[in-house]
Amino acid sequence: MRITNGMIANRVVFNMQRSISRFMSMETKMSSGRKLNKPSDDPVGIQRDLNYRTELSKNEQYTSSIHRAQTWMQTYDTALCDLKDLVSGAKELAVAMANGNYDATTRQGAAEEVSSIFDRLIQLGNGELEGRYIFSGHCTNTKPLSASANGVIYNGNSGKIEFQIESASCMTVNLVGSEVFLKSLSTLGEHADLNIGVANDTLLSDLLNGNGIDQAVGTFTVTDENLGISATIDISGMTTVSDLFDPVTGVNAQLATAGITDLEFKLGNEGNNLLLDTTASGLISTATAVDRLNNGNGLDLQPGKMLVTDGGAVNVEIDLSGSVTLGDIITKFNTQMTAAGYPAVTMGINAAGTGLEIVDGTPGLGLRIEEIMPDETTALGLGILGDIDPVLTGAALEPLPSFVVGEISGSTAGDLGILGTHNGDFSGNDLDPLLLATSNIADLKNRLGMSLGRLIIHHGDTTRAIDLSSSTLVTIQDILDEFNNCGLDITASINEDGRGIQIVNNDNARSFIVENDSEDSTAKQMQLWGSSDIIGSVMLLEKTLRNDDQEGTGLLLANMDQAIEHLLTHRAGVGGRAIRLESTLSRLDDQRISFTSLLSETEDADIAKLVSDLAVYENNYQAALMASARIVQPSLLDFLR
Repeated sequence: MRITNGMIANRVVFNMQRSISRFMSMETKMSSGRKLNKPSDDPVGIQRDLNYRTELSKNEQYTSSIHRAQTWMQTYDTALCDLKDLVSGAKELAVAMANGNYDATTRQGAAEEVSSIFDRLIQLGNGELEGRYIFSGHCTNTKPLSASANGVIYNGNSGKIEFQIESASCMTVNLVGSEVFLKSLSTLGEHADLNIGVANDTLLSDLLNGNGIDQAVGTFTVTDENLGISATIDISGMTTVSDLFDPVTGVNAQLATAGITDLEFKLGNEGNNLLLDTTASGLISTATAVDRLNNGNGLDLQPGKMLVTDGGAVNVEIDLSGSVTLGDIITKFNTQMTAAGYPAVTMGINAAGTGLEIVDGTPGLGLRIEEIMPDETTALGLGILGDIDPVLTGAALEPLPSFVVGEISGSTAGDLGILGTHNGDFSGNDLDPLLLATSNIADLKNRLGMSLGRLIIHHGDTTRAIDLSSSTLVTIQDILDEFNNCGLDITASINEDGRGIQIVNNDNARSFIVENDSEDSTAKQMQLWGSSDIIGSVMLLEKTLRNDDQEGTGLLLANMDQAIEHLLTHRAGVGGRAIRLESTLSRLDDQRISFTSLLSETEDADIAKLVSDLAVYENNYQAALMASARIVQPSLLDFLR
């Protein structure tokens, strides 16, 4: 192939252009400090570079959001700290004023302090950050709390303000005012006990707070300890309390059938229990304990000796010490008289069954019973001091009635509150009947009834007077209806304990207070007096102090403790969020450093290598120029062109 001068010239020019292009590219990298100046420099590197820059941009946005969120957290922490200090101050005043050492004038002064505390609470509730109300939810341009003489209303909503702090993570940064200031911390009446009494129509299944009496076995024993007879009582088929006293099948009928006539089951005088009503029959048996004799005064058996004598040759010392029952007394007497040679002189129960009797089977001995020492009372206590001629009928020993109520296998007697040994009348344990909607108001307070009047309910800026004195109110349901139909967003019901009435505030955007009407004590009697939220509690504390109500002031101490705990819980939540923000910010800082390093590795040039390469390319370019000048010699025609 023929190589022309034109071809040589074109090749030389091409190589020169490529050399100068490489030189210029290297010079550009050198001047910019970057090895990526246009996409063609490294298409893959450019893609990585753009990804890194995108991540760094997001990182910057998240960091900015975190800094803003931290400002919110600091603001809330300060506000909650101040709120807690204010409520603690109110509690300190309540503790002091609940003491009886202070008079009405001092409490008036304390009320002024509480009024200032209340004003400060409202100010904190209406706090702002950068011109936005921080407790209003999404309604940051609306003042959250409005106070009136009757209570406080929350005007915001429950909206959550969220900041994105990571690619797939958002954080709620705001606190809702209704949750902080007006949330129900307790339910009024949740532990109230109206002491519903036991009536004849009370169901056995409703006793023991609805757990009922054990009727699966349904049997127990009653033993007359003086007579040594026992009855098995079966209540397994009974339904109401009145069934216990049924004259045909009830407990008393079963006792009578067994021969126990000096014990009767009744409703207790306390109004909430059973009464074991005993009658002192005076009857004894060998089972009668000596310590129940003489109406429970017992018998002196220290040393417990007496003398059987004829005043001359016959002197038998009878030692009764250590005897527990009359059976022991009789056995020891007869044994010792037989051992002394007088088996015909015997002791037993007299015909009336009320005392002892000694019979001399060999008339003419002229025996008598004497104390062994002048200051002893053993024979006197047994009612047998005197002559055996030939019969000595002892005085009535008048034992104290004594009964033992025991289980057979279940827990029936224990459930009825009568388990154990009972000397004389016994009032059983509280049967704690369940309060029902159908329960009669007259059966409250252990069947003494309650003298109910008016109470006042403040719900935000709305007030209702509830009158419970009407004769048309007969049952608990009637009382519940009065509350539930009063037009307020509240719910009255029987509490979970099944012993009282509770009232729940269904609208946490309104403070809630229940108090007495003037001199009436209905709210306190029903154990509904008080407030369920922080704001209402502080308002009620001021009222109690102005009214010189020492009792009410004391009742609010628990509210103050609940309020402090509530605020501390919120502050702990804010602290937890602050920690999370710090942790996330630290992680973002690490990511920023990592992506910056990767970005630098991708686009930053190696200056030392560039200097070396630039020198090489410059030398190459110079050499190419010199070679081209020799190869392509210019002619006259070149200049003429």
